[in-house]
Amino acid sequence: MALASLCAFAAVAVSGASAADFEGDNGPCRETPGDPALLRCPTGYVGQPYEVEIAVDEQSGCFPYYRLEVVNSSLPDGLSMTPSGVISGVPTSPGLTRFWLWNHDVTAAEGGPPWCARDDVSQREFSIPIDPGFAIVSTAVKPGIVGQPYSDTLTSKRLVSTSGSGSDAHAVWSLEQGSLPPGVTLSADGVLAGTPTAEGSYRFVVRADLQNGTPPASETYTLSVRQAVVVQSPFGSGPQATGEVGIAFRKAFTATGGSGTYTWSVSSGTLPAGLSLDAASGTISGAPKGAGNYPLVVTATDSEGRTATVSASMRVVTRLAIKTRRLKTAAPSRAYRVRLVTAGGVQPLTWRVARGKLPRGLVLSQRGGTLAGNPRQSGSFRVTLEVRDALGARSQKTLVLLVKS
Repeated sequence: MALASLCAFAAVAVSGASAADFEGDNGPCRETPGDPALLRCPTGYVGQPYEVEIAVDEQSGCFPYYRLEVVNSSLPDGLSMTPSGVISGVPTSPGLTRFWLWNHDVTAAEGGPPWCARDDVSQREFSIPIDPGFAIVSTAVKPGIVGQPYSDTLTSKRLVSTSGSGSDAHAVWSLEQGSLPPGVTLSADGVLAGTPTAEGSYRFVVRADLQNGTPPASETYTLSVRQAVVVQSPFGSGPQATGEVGIAFRKAFTATGGSGTYTWSVSSGTLPAGLSLDAASGTISGAPKGAGNYPLVVTATDSEGRTATVSASMRVVTRLAIKTRRLKTAAPSRAYRVRLVTAGGVQPLTWRVARGKLPRGLVLSQRGGTLAGNPRQSGSFRVTLEVRDALGARSQKTLVLLVKS
């Protein structure tokens, strides 16, 4: 912030005026070389607070009853002036701005002293140069992981507007306050690098300096160091089936390490149609609509930005169905064996007779789906068979078994 109390060199008063002249002793606004009539005030910088006070001669006019105003011109964008002559604000764009200041006496009619009868005026031209500002662009640093190499580069730029536009600037960086994590250092080029050796949140202030007269910039950061995030998949390795068309599905990924809560996403591949991944819980749920193999990569991101991934593969099979259409004829007291055929579903399968009765001497194996034995009675036997798979899918088929000699 440029701050001064006096502006140098007396102004040229309007003919016949007795208004207070601008102060002319060692103020901040100096004669411009080659143009002594123009007073040049201290340089301001885009985006940096600016303040300068224009003072008047205490021996002239109706001092201290006076007011200043900008006439037929304007101050640099972002700056304004009080009636007492304090110019302040935050410049928004670079350039040299010339402007005229008029100094008015405050007459008795305007609240001034009784002896100040006339509003006399003195005037002077001033200028304020605004140079491009300087700012640190990096507003945060990446989180660190204990025992893993760390690197992050801080950046800065010369500002030509307060919207942040400008060009990259090569600054000299240094640690101004606080401490970095053990194992991490800051180079003069603005590179934070090393291998953190201890957990914690480390708050520090860095300074960036162009070393050309532009005011340096500072920024406060917090670098958090935690254990690595590790993700576990609910799917085993290999091609085993993990889902079935039309059957409700629900599996959750889990994570450890890092900090806070995790945000989940599918970073590669796609889920089967009908399934979705909950970003907050890491749970895949829904009912698959199509069979197939679905390789994917799931990423967990902790609350401080650390990430970990795990590869997974989902295999969705077709819906379980009994394919056997008819049973071969059996003979009384003769050995009989038929294996029922299925398609789709997820092993292991479990069988039962849902309705009806088999002839005496024949049984349905619960695990193998085989009708076997020596029927001990003749007749036509109508039975409904049911099979259930590991995911709870069911299929039924009504068949007729004929036993005759």
